Amino acid sequence: MAQQQKSSLAEIPEDPTIVLFGDPRSGKSSVLKRLTGGLPLTGIRTLSIVEIRLLQAEEPLRKISLRYIEDKNHQPISPWEITFAIITELNEEEIEEKLHEAQRYVRNPSIKDAKHTRLPPDIDELYFTKNSVCVTISGPDQMYNLSMVELPGVVRNDESHEQFVLSLVKEYIKKESAILVPIFQVTSDLHIQCAYRLARKADPTGQRTVGVLTKMDLIVDYPNDDEKHLELATLVKGQGEHKLVNGTYVIRNPTNSEIREDPDELEEETIKALKQISIWRDVPSDRYGLHNLTIKLYERVRTCCGLSQIDNKPKLPVSYESNETSLVYLLF
Repeated sequence: MAQQQKSSLAEIPEDPTIVLFGDPRSGKSSVLKRLTGGLPLTGIRTLSIVEIRLLQAEEPLRKISLRYIEDKNHQPISPWEITFAIITELNEEEIEEKLHEAQRYVRNPSIKDAKHTRLPPDIDELYFTKNSVCVTISGPDQMYNLSMVELPGVVRNDESHEQFVLSLVKEYIKKESAILVPIFQVTSDLHIQCAYRLARKADPTGQRTVGVLTKMDLIVDYPNDDEKHLELATLVKGQGEHKLVNGTYVIRNPTNSEIREDPDELEEETIKALKQISIWRDVPSDRYGLHNLTIKLYERVRTCCGLSQIDNKPKLPVSYESNETSLVYLLF
């Protein structure tokens, strides 16, 4: 039977939280998947909060939990959480299936026993929800207690949904313990993407913000679009109207048709092609690729923990599935 425990939000310590947010289909799940070392998150449509918890513990454990803080009418309830599935020994397809199920259960909060109650066949009680799917990765070598959170994309085709998600994002990113990771996609103009405006308002000095620019493979095919390339390169260099003091990092994630390919090789090819375009040649090399993003997030986590100086150069993190960079590995 699912293990259940009640807790108060006020009792939970404010550990560092890396918060990914942006427009729908901006690539948030793909970035989070690579940061976590390959958890199968990209097939999930994020309609609830997805939280990855890294915890210090005596024994290694990976599990999915369901956390409820609101009922089917969006009314607040006393927070409670159940263990939904132990995934330590499951393969990628099995984990993905469990994550899909978990997302639906938190959108049907009237179901109190998720392990023994079937989901409704079609319509869920909630479309978006503050209830969350939590994936815990714990072990004896974990250096910090840390959470990585992916929030639903801010939709614009339904005003009530838009306001709900905006409120949710603002609630998360206003906390001083939050490390903000706004996800920008090259296919939309920066000034119409919500992520920049939200980050600027929550973190005016930019000290807690690290930007990510995704889908760069879609821009390298248009080397003569000087205006677009200049806008993006200026952002990445930390200059211009949309500059971020901690920088914006160029990331290239696999598309759906490339899901079985090596993400690091795909990224390297795109970065190489990008550097052939003159506008990008003076962009600092440490603004390219997931590994450099990981190092920057590692630095921000240490700063948030009161460890402003890095004692030694961190080891090159390698995922348990491939050679891709993984923040989970780096923090172990």
